[in-house]
Amino acid sequence: MTGRRWATAFAAFVLLASACSADTSSQPDSLATTTTTSVMVPADPDAGVFIANVNMTDAGFDPAILFLPAGRYVRLVLRNRGEEEHHYRVVGLIPAQLRWLRPADLDEDQIESSEEFVGVYEDDVEHVLHHLAPSYVPFKEESPAGIKPIGNEVHGYAATGKIDVVAFYALETGTYEVVDALFPEIKGQIIVFDPRPEGDAGS
Repeated sequence: MTGRRWATAFAAFVLLASACSADTSSQPDSLATTTTTSVMVPADPDAGVFIANVNMTDAGFDPAILFLPAGRYVRLVLRNRGEEEHHYRVVGLIPAQLRWLRPADLDEDQIESSEEFVGVYEDDVEHVLHHLAPSYVPFKEESPAGIKPIGNEVHGYAATGKIDVVAFYALETGTYEVVDALFPEIKGQIIVFDPRPEGDAGS
């Protein structure tokens, strides 16, 4: 082997060795984390309604991370416990059969002042809504701050002391960011998981 060929081969070896032993701790998180493939789960209307409660406050969402079963019909109950109008907008999650509660200004005072709900635990929203017989509509009016949710994303809002309910199917698993349209520093996450037994995932 000539000197030039030997030098070229040695340089290639050094580059390969250094690449294999490179420290990945300084890489961006997007490269350091493992991504999982999303799964489409069919809607299961026989599985019953899944109630998810979120408190919106001036400090953030509680809970900050919400876990939803894919394929179940979800009623996302948003309560504004803060002093400002708050929004709960899920980025990237495309819902099926999206509906919003009407009237949108249903508040806890209405529930607590009604005689038939005396003693009802405040998180038993399904019981309350059943008796109030509300209707759900495929649109949402513009908020007092001038923000109008669109019909292809999960986005609810409520003024101080008010409740909003967003109903939908989440059919694609994955992790989705939640933002407050009025307060960008307030963020959360929704994790949609496949609730089916492992053996049924392919059916």
